[in-house]
Amino acid sequence: MDGVSSFEFDTAALRGPVDRSAHVRLPESAIHGSAEEELSVRRLVISVVIQALGFGVLAAIVVVFVQLIFGGDGMNVLTWIIAAFMVAPFAIAQIRAFGSRRRALDESTYRLTRFAADNRMSHVGAEPAAQHLVARFRTGGPLAIRDLLRAPERSGLEAGTYHYARSMGRSTVAHSSSYVALDLRAAAPSMTVATKFGDVWSQTSTRGSTQHQVSINEDFDERVRVYCEPQDDEAVRRQLTPQVRDALLEVAGKCDIEVDGGRIHIIARKTLPFTDPVFWRWVGDIDRLVSLFSRPDAPVPAETASGWRSRSVERDALFAVPRSGRGFAIGALVIVLGLVAAAVTTAMS
Repeated sequence: MDGVSSFEFDTAALRGPVDRSAHVRLPESAIHGSAEEELSVRRLVISVVIQALGFGVLAAIVVVFVQLIFGGDGMNVLTWIIAAFMVAPFAIAQIRAFGSRRRALDESTYRLTRFAADNRMSHVGAEPAAQHLVARFRTGGPLAIRDLLRAPERSGLEAGTYHYARSMGRSTVAHSSSYVALDLRAAAPSMTVATKFGDVWSQTSTRGSTQHQVSINEDFDERVRVYCEPQDDEAVRRQLTPQVRDALLEVAGKCDIEVDGGRIHIIARKTLPFTDPVFWRWVGDIDRLVSLFSRPDAPVPAETASGWRSRSVERDALFAVPRSGRGFAIGALVIVLGLVAAAVTTAMS
């Protein structure tokens, strides 16, 4: 295994200016689970109306409770005015977020379409997930594979983001997992390597129904869980040599890994930004990792190991959880101001 990956990508299309007039949206709006369906005006209107009514009634009840505490006689016109004041910022935020996400979708489509053309790849905005191999990775209802990029001549490279839904009590929560898949250069036993890193949604990893957990090494077992068929225990241990284990933790320690049918899938527990050049440098690192995985007893070249370490900071940023505290703080402030207004106006009347 040499230190240079053949996966060098021209990322100019991901960094250059966007020509808004030249953009043409991809025709996948009819696919269930696609971004076009999710960001339809019809869904926005329904969502805003339902949330406004639901939160409006709840806000009115809380306002009435405050009014009664401060000597009020019950619900009145002021109750609904204050409740509307408390709910309005949430509705406005939804509309603004919708516009922002539509613009982001347009820009992403523009960039990825050109990136794919520059790198001899195909790009599909969405494909039904139910008929796709990646649907086995997660429990729940499969929705769609978004931004599916393929380059068959590059070791069967495939990258996409799997969107699916899981039931949590009486509600359904949408999840997403970006993945990179490649052909292996040599035969390897089937296995699932599930990270213990987790994520904010506590997504659970899946494995084959007949696979069982196998212990590899005390330090490695603290970071991941390895599953395989019972008859493959020793083959998996031989495959996961010290250098392979170190490389897996360095390059893909925050991902799940599935090996089966001559393919390896590196599965993130979140949506990764395909329009970020850092993602494609990570794909190059995965290519080097797969080369090592196909030759588990081969030493890791110093140049490769040094490159992996030098990109650790940008990999951490790639997998970082986005911050969202500002919106929550503003929402909480609006609620508090509404309740203070209810108390003051009632006490003064």
